[in-house]
Amino acid sequence: MNIFKQLPPKVLFFFAVSLAVFSLLVWRLADLQLMNGRSYLAMADANKLFTARIPVERGIFLDRYGDPLVYNKPRYYQLANPEALYSEKEEISREEALIAMASGSESVGYELEREFLFPEAIAHVLGYTGSVTADELKKDTRLHIEDKTGKMGMERVFDEVLRGVAGANFYEVNALGNKQRKVGEREGIPGSNIATTIDPYLSQIAFTAMDAKRGAVVILDSETGEILTLVSTPTYDPQALSTKYIDPELERQRRQQVNGFFTHPQKLFFNRAISGAYPPGSVFKILTALAGLDSGAIDAGKTVDDTGVLEVGEYSYANWYYTQYGRMDGPISLVRALARSNDIYFYKAAEWTGPQKIADMARLFGLGKLTGIELPGEAAGLVPDPAWKERELGERWYLGNTFHFGIGQDNLLVTPLQLAQYVQAIAKHGTQCSPHLVKTNPLEVDGSLASHCSELGVAEENLELVLRGMLDACSFGGTGFPFFPHNQRFRQEGLSPVEQLNEGAVACKTGTSEFGGVDSRGYRNTHGWFTAIVGIKKADILPAGGANLQSGDWDDEAHSFRDRWLSRVDETGFPDSLVMVALVESDEVSPYREGSADAAPVIKDIVDWIYGTNIRAEALSEEEIREAGLAE
Repeated sequence: MNIFKQLPPKVLFFFAVSLAVFSLLVWRLADLQLMNGRSYLAMADANKLFTARIPVERGIFLDRYGDPLVYNKPRYYQLANPEALYSEKEEISREEALIAMASGSESVGYELEREFLFPEAIAHVLGYTGSVTADELKKDTRLHIEDKTGKMGMERVFDEVLRGVAGANFYEVNALGNKQRKVGEREGIPGSNIATTIDPYLSQIAFTAMDAKRGAVVILDSETGEILTLVSTPTYDPQALSTKYIDPELERQRRQQVNGFFTHPQKLFFNRAISGAYPPGSVFKILTALAGLDSGAIDAGKTVDDTGVLEVGEYSYANWYYTQYGRMDGPISLVRALARSNDIYFYKAAEWTGPQKIADMARLFGLGKLTGIELPGEAAGLVPDPAWKERELGERWYLGNTFHFGIGQDNLLVTPLQLAQYVQAIAKHGTQCSPHLVKTNPLEVDGSLASHCSELGVAEENLELVLRGMLDACSFGGTGFPFFPHNQRFRQEGLSPVEQLNEGAVACKTGTSEFGGVDSRGYRNTHGWFTAIVGIKKADILPAGGANLQSGDWDDEAHSFRDRWLSRVDETGFPDSLVMVALVESDEVSPYREGSADAAPVIKDIVDWIYGTNIRAEALSEEEIREAGLAE
């Protein structure tokens, strides 16, 4: 101690600092070697190892026939420096890549990208994939920055099922960050495939039939609720969204194309089949009829005298036939009123039935609520009633509201899919099945869809009356004029409505729905609706000689396409009855769309393609046009 006292203060300070530094070094050495030695050793080992991910095979979607709707296409590239961890890449052809890989070269790599076989026709069903986002990485720690995830449609809904687990190669690296040797590998686990109910052939024909018009087409199996077609137009190309080029110029062009999709004034990503809510117009008259029959307010024999205009105090409510042609139907009962889509009849039927019973019937058939389809963004629509109007608008419900409600106007809103679902219940004699896109849902506990059908409790005799009116609507004297020749060929007298459908007849309903404000001439813009129950007579589709039907009605390309479809139908079967719905929206070019003139021809083209024929209505005289009432 005396020695320390004799030392100068500077020496003591130096000694103290040295002791502190030595103690710190000893503590740090103990920490590195004894307490955390294993951890730091693992980190050191990790620093000398590099993990190269092997692209994972994303699960694919299969159509109703078991064929792919999409597949994973490898895009090959040449590595400028195979030993570098992150090398520049140059895209090469498949042939060039196979030659290089055959020689054992590690200078070739690949990425997997989605290749869509029917890109535009089913874009809104499948959706597309894209690079993982920062938000997705935060929400799901299983994702990697190199992953791709589903962005829309079923790609998004079933993303986790489709993903799989990426494989990897492990390399030892030196201090310069170059690969030295491969020290191990991990097998990847491909994603699960999903079997859908989609018929891509019908979907492509529906897309073509829409001919760039704005709207939607939905086709269901009336027995099961399986969705064969769900088309929304205009659409986008998912291939451009799912592909990424190495070449800078190609990638610049792709990005420009994609930007055009997002900024397009027609809202290309908007799925009009499930997200668009529209007034249904006259296609709703079927439910007004069922509500009236169920309540006893009307029956098959009760008539209304169509005088062209219904006068109620200072207000007047006209029939479309009188407005457009100055003609009247005179005394008319239910079946004929459905065939003629007579507004006067349904004004009175709605008045006698009452708005609440009509609203209850609409909700029974699924309007005003989600169908539960396996897609994001579905709209619920709206079924108004007096309580709703009082609550939401603070107004009383008037008789005029009832009149408009009865013919599918007022505040009533439906989606094309909801409309298809309610018509499906009529086709299946009052049993409604939830519309669905997958054969077995991997997100459900047991995947079962058997319980998705339920009896609605609607009287069979009432449904038969409605079907008779719908059959007449697509026959001469009705409003669905494109189908007059078809029903002339397939309808047989003396058979019940169901038997006529089994023979290949079509039961339909046209609709022209108003929306928005009136223009300078006092008119509102209109959407065109057409819904049909189409009996499929397979004997007239599949010829006795097999599926290689030669038809002069189609060009070689369409003929070949139909032959491919026929071969799949011949092998796996096809529904006995289909429900089809077409919506053609008003637009700036054509503000007045009509059910019979705009929407019905879309369905007619599809049915003609199914049968391999092209039955067109012969030119009618002006008087016959007036009598048939073609413009509803």
